Amino acid sequence: MKLEKFLQDNYNYNPEIKDQVQSYYETWKSWYQGDTKFHHYFIYNGKNKIPQTRYTMNMAKQISEDWSDILWSEKCKISMTNDNSQDQFDDLTNKLDLYTVINQALEKSGALGTVATVTSVYDIIQNEDAMTLDVSEAKTRVDIVDFDWIFPLTWNNKEVTECAFGSVEYIKGQKYVVLSVHKLNDQGNYVIYNHLFRDNNQTLTEVEMDDTAKEFDTMSNVKWFSIFKPLLTNNLFSNSPFGIPHFANAIDNLKAVDLCFDAIKNEINDGRKRIFARADMFNYDDGKQKLVFDPNDTSIYQLPNGASKDDLIQSDSDTLRTDSQIGALNTELNLLGNQVGFGENHYHFDGTNLSTATAVISSNSKLFRRKKKLEIGYESSIYDLVNAICYASSKFGQYNIDTADMVIQFDDSIIEDKEAESARAKGEVTLGLISKVEYRMRIFGETEEIAKQKIADIQEETLDIQDMLGLNEEEENQDNQQNDNKNGGEQ
Repeated sequence: MKLEKFLQDNYNYNPEIKDQVQSYYETWKSWYQGDTKFHHYFIYNGKNKIPQTRYTMNMAKQISEDWSDILWSEKCKISMTNDNSQDQFDDLTNKLDLYTVINQALEKSGALGTVATVTSVYDIIQNEDAMTLDVSEAKTRVDIVDFDWIFPLTWNNKEVTECAFGSVEYIKGQKYVVLSVHKLNDQGNYVIYNHLFRDNNQTLTEVEMDDTAKEFDTMSNVKWFSIFKPLLTNNLFSNSPFGIPHFANAIDNLKAVDLCFDAIKNEINDGRKRIFARADMFNYDDGKQKLVFDPNDTSIYQLPNGASKDDLIQSDSDTLRTDSQIGALNTELNLLGNQVGFGENHYHFDGTNLSTATAVISSNSKLFRRKKKLEIGYESSIYDLVNAICYASSKFGQYNIDTADMVIQFDDSIIEDKEAESARAKGEVTLGLISKVEYRMRIFGETEEIAKQKIADIQEETLDIQDMLGLNEEEENQDNQQNDNKNGGEQ
C-alpha cells in the first residue's frame, strides 16, 4: 500500500494536486542541491564521447540562503502582550531553538517552493481515571516537513486549513512511516489522527502505536501546523496550495551563470596546448598491448582517417581569456540577481570569490520592495507557528503564554540605519508629531500595551527620584537653618 492511496481511501486526498507539481519540484530540488541534468554532458575527442561534469556556483542555494538571512536574523523580534508572557516565550524559544527553525523554513521554502512546520507534544500521561491528562512532564516539539511529505486536504486562496504530514523514523533498525492528519471536527476544533506504518521496500503496512494517541483532540481551532511559501504568484498552476521558489522563473539565468563559471574553470585546461593525432596513433603500441594515448584525455583529438603522415601529430595552443569571461559571468550574475528580486549589482565575482552587496539600500529599491512583499506572506506563517507552540505548551504543558496582540518585527537594518531612524523618531516626539508610545512601538518593536507600561514605569521611577532629591534638598535647608540659628546665638 502507498501512503497516497491510504490518504485517498480514508481522508479524501486528491493526488492530482501534488502530481502536477512533482516534476517542477524535482527540478527545483536538483538546482538547490547543485546537481542537475544540465551539469552532465559529453565532449567528443574524435573517437569517443567523454563524460564531463559542469562546474557550478550553486546559486540556487546561495539565493535561498541570502533571502533567508535578509528576512530573518537575530535582530528580528517577536513580542508578547506582557512581561510574564514574554519571559516564558523567550524560555520556550531557547528550548525549541525557534529562530533557527524559522530561518531554515524560510530558506527551504524559498528553494523548494513549500515547506511546513508541524507542532506536537510528547510525554503526556493519561491519568487512571482516563478523563484527565498529566502534563507535568510534557514537552513541545517542532519539525520541518519538506514538500515530499506534505499532503493538503482542504485549502482556499488564503490558506491550507486541513493537511496530512508524513515522516520517516527507524525503530531498532526497522523503517517506519509516521502519518499525522490534521482535520477540523464539527465543533471547529482541530483533531490530529496519527498512523504508523511499517515500511518494507516501500510497501506500507499499518501497525498499532504503543505510546502515541491514535486520535488527539487539541480542543481549539488553533492550527498545529504552518505552511511556509514565498509570497510569489504561482504562474505555473492556478489555485494550488503549493508555492514556487525564488528562482522558479530564473532557471535559464542559473544555467547561464554556470556556463560562464564552467568556462572560467576550464579555461586553463582548455587553453593549454592541444594535440591532434592521426587515427592510427590511437592504436596499440609495439606489441605490449597498451594504448598510446589515454582514451579519456580530451586534450588529444583524433584526426579523421585519410590524414597524411605529415599530419601524424599536430599541436595547437591559445591565449587565456579569463578577463573577458569574468566580465561575462558578472553580467549573468547581475541578470540573475535582478530576476530573483535582489536588484542590480547584488552579486559580484572577482575571479576568486563571490561577494554580496552589503551596503544599506534605498527604501525605493527593488530589494526593499521584494523584502516587504515577502514579509507579508511569511509573517502569517510565523504567526501560525508561534501561536501553535504557545498554545500547545500552555494547554498541554507548564507554560502560560498570552499571544493576544503578538507583534512580529522584521529587521530593517539593511534598509535603513537604526540609529538614524531612532534620532529622527526622537525629533518627531519633540515636535509632537508622534507619541512616546508610537516611538517605542516603532524603535523597540513593543506592543502598545507594553509600550504604555514601560513609559508609566519610567515616569514612576522619575517621580521617585525627584521625590528623593526634593527630600534631600529640604533636609539640607533645615540643616543650614539650624546652623544659622546656632551661629546667631553664639554672637
